[in-house]
Amino acid sequence: MDNTNIEQKQDAMICRYFKVAHRDMVFLKFILEAYEGMNVMSTVDNKAGIIRIAIMRGFLDDMDRLLAELGEQVVMEPVEWHDESCTY
Repeated sequence: MDNTNIEQKQDAMICRYFKVAHRDMVFLKFILEAYEGMNVMSTVDNKAGIIRIAIMRGFLDDMDRLLAELGEQVVMEPVEWHDESCTY
């Protein structure tokens, strides 16, 4: 992949980071995978329970609503994370 494609992908994604309980990671992954093409969830620090949700810009409002609903079912503490870029 050339640098132009990487820059375009970075512009297309917004990353949100959350600290979650390990027992909730699989549940969140299962739910978020159902929204294929809107987001990608990955674990960035398994020991600390930090996940990254990369959201396609066109779906930001929809994903914010979904994350708010999920936040009522599981504890998702927003955290700052600067060790990785938001690319896929």
